[in-house]
Amino acid sequence: MLSSADGTYSITIPNDNTAVLVFSLMGFASQEITVGSQDVINVNMVEEAEGLDEVVVVGFGSQRKESVTGAITTISAKELKVPSSNLSAAFAGKLAGVISIQRTGEPGADGANFWIRGISTFGASSTPLIFIDGVEASTGDMNALSPEVIEHFSVLKDATATALYGARGASGVILINTRQGAKNERVKINIRVEGQMTQPTRSMKLADGVTFMESYNEATTTRGDDPFFQADKIEGTRQNLNPYVYPNIDWQKFLFKDWSYNQTANINVSGGGNKVTYFMNATFNNDNGMLRTDPLNKFNSNISQQRYSLQGNIVADLSPTTKAAVRLNTQIVNYAGAYISTADIYNYMFISPGVLFPPYFPQEPGDEWVKFGNMGNGPIPWGGANLYRNAYAEMVRGYNQRNENTNTVSFELSQDLKIVTPGLKVKGLVSFKNWTRTSVTRGFTPYFYEVKNAQPDGSSYEISDALLKGNTALTFSPSSGGDRLMNIQLQADYSRTFAEKHEVGAMAVYLQREYNSNAPDSYYASLPTLNQGFAGRVTYAYDSRYMLEANFGYNGSENFEDGKRFGFFPSVAAGYNISNEKFWEPIKHIVSGLKIRGSWGVVGNSDSGERFPYLTFVNLTGRSFTFGDNWQTSKSGGVITRYGAEGARWENGYKRNLGFDLSLFKSLDIVVDVYKENREGIFMQYRTMPVESGVSRELRPYANLGKVDNEGVDLSVNYNKAFLNNELILNVRGTFTYSKNTLIDRDEPKSTPKYMSELGKSLNVNKGLIALGLFKDQAEIDASPRQDFSTYAPGDIKYADLDKNGVINGNDMTQIGDPTVPQIVWGAGFSASYKGFDFSMFFQGVGKTTIMMGDIHPFNDEFSQLYQFIADDHWTAAYPNSNAKYPRLIAKQSKGNHNNHQQSTFWQRSGAFFRLKNIEVGYTYRFARVYLSGRNMFTVSSFDYWDPELGGIDGSNGFNSSQARGLKYPTLRVISAGLQFTF
Repeated sequence: MLSSADGTYSITIPNDNTAVLVFSLMGFASQEITVGSQDVINVNMVEEAEGLDEVVVVGFGSQRKESVTGAITTISAKELKVPSSNLSAAFAGKLAGVISIQRTGEPGADGANFWIRGISTFGASSTPLIFIDGVEASTGDMNALSPEVIEHFSVLKDATATALYGARGASGVILINTRQGAKNERVKINIRVEGQMTQPTRSMKLADGVTFMESYNEATTTRGDDPFFQADKIEGTRQNLNPYVYPNIDWQKFLFKDWSYNQTANINVSGGGNKVTYFMNATFNNDNGMLRTDPLNKFNSNISQQRYSLQGNIVADLSPTTKAAVRLNTQIVNYAGAYISTADIYNYMFISPGVLFPPYFPQEPGDEWVKFGNMGNGPIPWGGANLYRNAYAEMVRGYNQRNENTNTVSFELSQDLKIVTPGLKVKGLVSFKNWTRTSVTRGFTPYFYEVKNAQPDGSSYEISDALLKGNTALTFSPSSGGDRLMNIQLQADYSRTFAEKHEVGAMAVYLQREYNSNAPDSYYASLPTLNQGFAGRVTYAYDSRYMLEANFGYNGSENFEDGKRFGFFPSVAAGYNISNEKFWEPIKHIVSGLKIRGSWGVVGNSDSGERFPYLTFVNLTGRSFTFGDNWQTSKSGGVITRYGAEGARWENGYKRNLGFDLSLFKSLDIVVDVYKENREGIFMQYRTMPVESGVSRELRPYANLGKVDNEGVDLSVNYNKAFLNNELILNVRGTFTYSKNTLIDRDEPKSTPKYMSELGKSLNVNKGLIALGLFKDQAEIDASPRQDFSTYAPGDIKYADLDKNGVINGNDMTQIGDPTVPQIVWGAGFSASYKGFDFSMFFQGVGKTTIMMGDIHPFNDEFSQLYQFIADDHWTAAYPNSNAKYPRLIAKQSKGNHNNHQQSTFWQRSGAFFRLKNIEVGYTYRFARVYLSGRNMFTVSSFDYWDPELGGIDGSNGFNSSQARGLKYPTLRVISAGLQFTF
């Protein structure tokens, strides 16, 4: 019999004290309870530990966990539930083998960056393939999935798991299967609504206006110049006189709110009859930014994103042996935000002086526009006027609207061919995905004014004529884009057990993929990207003890020249279930499971980053020449714009994996994998070319030259146990991932000095000078090698002369610190439930990573901000602290030109941290659950200037970027309350 939706039941049994009731529920362990004299029996169902019969999703199919020989990480959907609208935000520390980091909390951009087993290439692509219900998907498609939609989630890590994907599987694969209904299942309805309050985990602290001006004067006078700010200006600001005459703007507080509020709602329905099952889901996310709005504005420039996600899965039995499935997925995103990006807002905030002018002046009768504050003789030649940046005017001078639609539909037809031979099945899958984007940016040119004829006490002032005469009409800048993807997949599977001991399996699949741009911007972009191939798998297991598996992918891409388009990617694996041996029986109650497995294989990466890299591009009107008696005739000639890479091909990754799965007391599961990969043939541009070739730097040809080694270890631990007659249920889990890459070859000149060589070192490591502290006095300067960056004096940074030539310049730079992508990611937590109450905590951390601070320097030509830590602890002549956090102050120096602005170990900090990632408490009564949760509640790190997860200078964020300054849309602390109903 079935219980009601809230779990209540009533049953009549014979008057027999030996009667036994059996309680079962999918995903939970069955329980048998003797009735005896009891009239009421309440049961807490215990989640079933991962057992031998658990199904693991693998490439193009599934296997019993007991027979899996590859390195695969699985996770339950409920572990992916976090207060975020992006699924990847839940990856950090929860998926063994996945390096994940979240660089921002900005709505619409707060998905995490993640890599399976780190980064094995410096080539075009290091991100994994993603498949949802067998259909290739983007990271955005995956991020839009609600955890309620997910049935199975697998991460394929080694060659056995990914060789089937051939030339596209080198960086790993993520497989997601969405839920579907069950046959003869009554209608189940699940509803969840949640509200979230968000605030920054940590914000960069800026000095107040008085400190800024006093420090600025210190910087000018210690360099031999006169003070820039007069005493009455500083004193008027200190006394908080008229804020329009003596402004003291904290731009961070002025532009951004302390809190934001988001909402999420989800509803799904599932069920089925004898022949048809269904699952339908709808999710709504409303995410809001932290940009302040002002009644003077005629429109709201704060970030607002609404996302609607719809999923529908219908499976029907067309006959006893024929099944059809239709799956529909729709994502609708409506985004509104400021005229400029948040990165630009933060950059302008950094160079907006808070003491020179107010953000705007009061409105007066008859004013038809906002009078934004500014000053003349500034460094910005805007509209013919020399002005300063006004971050507020930049933020509110317009808005951006973006609409995106993603529609994915797939049709699958499967046929059981047991009439031919038992265990044989075939199926076909056709899918089509279309993504479209339209965007409109509207903006105006601000009017800027400045104060004039102000009284010293600030009692009165006048406003000048407009420094820049703007306009109120909004400009219109549209853009559009999109793409479409079509997949065809034909597959045959065979699975049979002979003599109850010999398990034989085979799979063959044909794949075809076509990708097109909906808005191509060049001739080559208008051509479709095509992939085609075959893949196969053969498995054998004897008596559930010995397992063998072989996989292959034979894949090709039209991106390479004829004869070089296809490649063969094989893999082999073996496993040994020692615990299934008879001699293991005496200790099986202790060591309930032990499996050793190993694999080797070849996988590829066909993403070269260049379209048709084997072709030489020629511009037939590239150069002109003039001739004739009077030089009267001009013609154009051809110019080579790219030399073709003859024989260009995909990267090859040679992967090895050794792992074991251990189960103790049927409660504790431990999985350990050790791996190594040798990546060869990485497509890159030559770095060394003979001068005699006459080939310029930009025209250096490409070739498959690069080599990288990658090695590491994955560990996951999971403990499940019930206590107190199953009333207390405890789960403890943890993961550890270590991944280290080493550059083997990158076409480096053989004469490169060892300290400058990148070979033998990790990827994604910053270069810089070795800082030896601060010069104590002129005598130390005179006794040290000459530094060629600019003038310098006591209190400035002293660098190491690595080439020992007596001169320090760019030739003394070397790789410094750990990679910007963490080499270590770990997570640990627990969950417990007692009667109707539940509680969980999860900690996450990273290690072996370095933050390189960039252009944090105050007082440049654009009056950049003064950070509080610089004001608090910098070198001064009065207190010449050689261990100060900042050297001697500098004023009016162009960005990056000064001796102290060089990238060096002085600006390098450890990026390691750990944080309370998630905490949740809930109570369930009958069919309703109420809960309160928190995310990113606290962080422990030696780096305390900004949230260490934001990072610093890296491959995509340079010296002047908002990330390198710590002034970036921050990661967020989220406190959420929710209510869930299950009927």
